[in-house]
Amino acid sequence: MKRTNSLLSVAAMSAVLLAAAAPVARAHPHVWITVESTVLYEQGSIAGIRHKWTFDEFYTAMALQGLDTNNDGMYDRNELAELTKVNIDGLREFAFFTHVKLAEHALEVGDVRDAYLEHAEATALGESEPARSEKGKATDTKPSVVGRVQNWFSGDGKGSTPAAKPKVLSIHFTLPLKQPVLAEAPGFTFSVSDPTFFIAFELAKTNPVALGPGAPAGCKVSIGGAELGADDAKRLGESFASQLGSQGIGFSFAKPIAVTCEAKP
Repeated sequence: MKRTNSLLSVAAMSAVLLAAAAPVARAHPHVWITVESTVLYEQGSIAGIRHKWTFDEFYTAMALQGLDTNNDGMYDRNELAELTKVNIDGLREFAFFTHVKLAEHALEVGDVRDAYLEHAEATALGESEPARSEKGKATDTKPSVVGRVQNWFSGDGKGSTPAAKPKVLSIHFTLPLKQPVLAEAPGFTFSVSDPTFFIAFELAKTNPVALGPGAPAGCKVSIGGAELGADDAKRLGESFASQLGSQGIGFSFAKPIAVTCEAKP
C-alpha cells in the first residue's frame, strides 16, 4: 500500500496545533534532525542553500516501514521517491523551516529543487562544539541533545558512543532564494529551526555549514555568534523569535548562521 503521508509532515502540522493548545513550557521535540548546509553562489550572488538533513533512528525506522518493495534489505532512491515527495510537500507549508534574513528583512525562498532521500550510515551526528578557554583548549565535550539521544539508543544504554554507526535517512534538497543577494551585502543570516520545538534541529558536529563553488574570496561563515559578538547574536535570535511571539521557543535553541564577505575595492 502506498503511503499517503509521512511522520515528518504529520509532526510539522501537529507542532502548530500543540503550540496553540498547550503551554510553551510543555513543548519538547518528537523528531530530531541533524543539519548540514551549503550556501550556493551564482555570478557573485548568494542564490540559495543546499540542505542535508539527517533524521534520528526512530523516525527512520517508522518511515521505512513497507518501503522495501523488493525485500533486499536496502532502500534505493526509487523506493524512497514517494516518501521524498510527501516530506517535501509537508515541509513546503513551513518554508522548509529555513529562516533567511538580510539585516532585519526576511527573505523569501523559492520551491525546492533536486530533492532525494538516502539511507546510509550516520556520518555527522549532532553534537555541540566543545566550549573553549581563552587558550583555545577544549573544556567541555558533553554531547548535545541530539547526540545523547542517538547515542542512547544505538550505544550501550548509558549514552556512550555507539560501536557501529546506525543507518538513518537523510533528505537532500536545494532551496533557492526568490531574489539572489549580492555576496558582499551586509547582514545575511539564516537559521534552521521549528519555532514550536516539535522538531529539534541541530547543526552537525563537524563542517555544518560550507560555502559552495563560486563564493568570492574573503567570504566566511560564523555560527552562533562566534564572530558576530554576543550582543549581535542575541539580537538575531530575538529577531527570529519575535516573528511568532511566545510560539517561537524553538528559536531559542537555534544558532544563527552569518555569511560575510569583504567589500570589493
